[in-house]
Amino acid sequence: MSRAPVYHRRMLLRTKLRALSALTCLFASIVALAGHDNIEVDPAFKRYAGLVTALGRPDPEGRIYSFQAVQGGPARTKYVPDELRGWRLTVLAGKRFAAVFEVQANTESEITVTPLDGPVNGLAVRDVFVVENIAVTR
Repeated sequence: MSRAPVYHRRMLLRTKLRALSALTCLFASIVALAGHDNIEVDPAFKRYAGLVTALGRPDPEGRIYSFQAVQGGPARTKYVPDELRGWRLTVLAGKRFAAVFEVQANTESEITVTPLDGPVNGLAVRDVFVVENIAVTR
């Protein structure tokens, strides 16, 4: 019985795995270089991805400055209260894509932004954002 077909299948599998590994490295390097501003972020800074689960109550003029959220990732953990104060919040999906806000306060599940950057009107449930321990530049 010839071993050639098994050998060729193994070599083909190895080649495919190497190609996949190379593409993964290329993709990772592209993702690391992507961004929407010229701010270089130290990888040691804390950052959390999040998902909007509900919008806060509007003020008398109809402006919304808070929303309910959960941390992204498989665990869907809650935020530490007031840990995010002063952090930069950037919207990554939805009508408010690339909008930047400064966090004024937070609870385990609610984030409130400062009025300085305007309301979060237009934000929607299931929009994705990231909060980073970086000051907002205005």
